[in-house]
Amino acid sequence: MTGSTNVLKSVDMVFKILEHLKTEGGKTVTELSNDFEKPKSTIQVYLNTLYNHNFVTKKGGRYEIGLRFLEYGTHSLMNVPIYPAVKTKVDELAAETGELAACFVREERAAIYIYGVEGDRSIRTDLSIGDRSEMYSTASGKAIMAYLPEADIEAIIEEGLEAKTEHTITDPDALRAELKRIRDRGYATSNEESVEGMRAVAAPILLDERVVGSISLAGPANRFVGERYEEAIPSQVCGAANELELKLTYSQSGI
Repeated sequence: MTGSTNVLKSVDMVFKILEHLKTEGGKTVTELSNDFEKPKSTIQVYLNTLYNHNFVTKKGGRYEIGLRFLEYGTHSLMNVPIYPAVKTKVDELAAETGELAACFVREERAAIYIYGVEGDRSIRTDLSIGDRSEMYSTASGKAIMAYLPEADIEAIIEEGLEAKTEHTITDPDALRAELKRIRDRGYATSNEESVEGMRAVAAPILLDERVVGSISLAGPANRFVGERYEEAIPSQVCGAANELELKLTYSQSGI
């Protein structure tokens, strides 16, 4: 997502420090000072502020992300209408197939990973709850993107289609054609478009003709082949999405 350049530099720095701690792990004041090329006194002020509000904790001289973020993360998840309903269905898909089952929702121009379960033979991934991915390069993202208003689709395309692998669709017209195919058949696929060696199938979750998320199965390319990849898995994923749509519709109507 392209952000505004009109930002508070001090607040921007706070988030850079937090992102750095999340990515790199615990850091001392000296290490952060070196990493950001800023005086230790400046870094210490930022850390003191975060520490006083419990957003970072200090262990043996090293600052780490604090558990206060759990409060905000849980609150954010509870504001996603499909979250409670989708957990059971994702669990079922993972158990039935042995693969990685997941649910993504849209935020602005990204697909956000809100829940996932590894089946007994699924591949290991570094996905964490809250991770963001480009909509155009994943099955989960394309399943959502295909059902967005035309203006939103074009806005995503205009931001640029960066290649994640050699298989990523980077031509705007090819992507538009792919999104049409998704609408025609009701599900999306990713053929190693975001991660080499991984394929995925995802179906949109539609409520009142509006896309509210997607549910997917992902696995190694050598296992997602033939009839299983082209028919069996799409049928399972679409069936799960349909059940979720019915459950969400009935819960809203009070039936």
